[in-house]
Amino acid sequence: MDHRLFDVTLTGDVTTLELLLQEDPLLLERLSLSSPENPLHVSALAGKAAFTREILRHKPGLALEPNQQGLSPLHIASASGEIEVVRELLSIVRKRDLCFLKDKDGLIPLHCAAQRGRIEVIKELVSSFPESLEEVTASLETALHVAVKNNQIEATKLLLEEIKNRSMSRGIVNQENREGNTILHLATLGKQLQAKAIMRGSVDVNKQNRNWLTPKDILDVVIETEGGSVSEMYKVVQIFQTAEAKNAKEKRKTLKPVPHSKSPCRRIRDFLDYEITNSTNEQRDTLMVVATLIATLTFTGVLQPPGAFRSEDSNGGSGSQNNTTTSPARIINTIFGPRNSTAGQAIMASRPLDFTLYASFNAIGFLASVTMISLLTKGFPLRNWMRLCIISIVATYLIAIFYIAPDEDIFWLVVLGLSSLLVLRELYLFIKSLLQAFSIATVSSSVLS
Repeated sequence: MDHRLFDVTLTGDVTTLELLLQEDPLLLERLSLSSPENPLHVSALAGKAAFTREILRHKPGLALEPNQQGLSPLHIASASGEIEVVRELLSIVRKRDLCFLKDKDGLIPLHCAAQRGRIEVIKELVSSFPESLEEVTASLETALHVAVKNNQIEATKLLLEEIKNRSMSRGIVNQENREGNTILHLATLGKQLQAKAIMRGSVDVNKQNRNWLTPKDILDVVIETEGGSVSEMYKVVQIFQTAEAKNAKEKRKTLKPVPHSKSPCRRIRDFLDYEITNSTNEQRDTLMVVATLIATLTFTGVLQPPGAFRSEDSNGGSGSQNNTTTSPARIINTIFGPRNSTAGQAIMASRPLDFTLYASFNAIGFLASVTMISLLTKGFPLRNWMRLCIISIVATYLIAIFYIAPDEDIFWLVVLGLSSLLVLRELYLFIKSLLQAFSIATVSSSVLS
């Protein structure tokens, strides 16, 4: 930055700024091309509101330019608590872009204000864009996480009050950071008495983090390893007892029981739903990875069976098979046409019993893993299209099995029996969801017309 402009910015001398711009009208334009710092960064730090207003009048685009640390002028003014500068910066047309501009760590200006406990700045930013309360950093932390981590008690109370007054989602106070910690986990780790205020904010006092620890578990560890003031820790323990907080072991004892049903199928489904509902996000993520890996390995086992494939008929030709086919094989031949050669058939198929056992256990592993994926993606967006993917991949698996398999009754019965339930279930749910979507679309169009 030009040293004359830097000195003028530090003093906030608007008159000298006008003289410099008369002398060189392109001063600010060249500055934005040659230097990562601009006068707004300096005026925001120095708290020069009038000077900031004058710079914005000449070149408002400078407000959106970050410095070498990725900080915009609003980041700096918010962290410094310069409320008048913040108001001037929020007067630009693109103030929404400015409020949601992130630095290198993914912090927006509201996070910077919460980090330093700048109460007036927090009020101004939240009143301008309440949805900024839901914005997260690169560590998946909201402004509440940032305030609690930095022991900003008043800022935490203010943010909780803003969330309550605006009837915002309860999910904000239960938002997990990258380690799975909620604001209550962080407050407990810091032995903060503001945990009482947090618990009044509809926070889940028994939520587990990525290490399956509840806030009560963390409190037990803190008391055992760090100790601290007896009166202070006694107050924290009282807060947790009043909120009926439990550790992970106690929570498992009070889990909702599996609903009783007379139907065996419904009982199995209820049990699976129970297992998923009462597991942590970390457990579900791990299970999804394992299920995907198993599905991949078992599908590969069909594409590359032990002993590989026949390249041609045993007599060296590729003529039609003269062996008598069984009833399932005749059905397949009727639909797809008879196989004219054993080329492509698994060599292992010459031993029907061995191949049937291998393919059956492979099919069990594949279909079970696909079922797990289907259950774990319940509630995901585009769920109906996920069903279509499941139907397609299972159908592809079956066609591959039919192609490489021998013509044995027992084999067709096992594989078809295992796969038909899953395919028919997913197909039924897929068609049902499509019909519901069409029905909703028809009703919506009729209402609009």
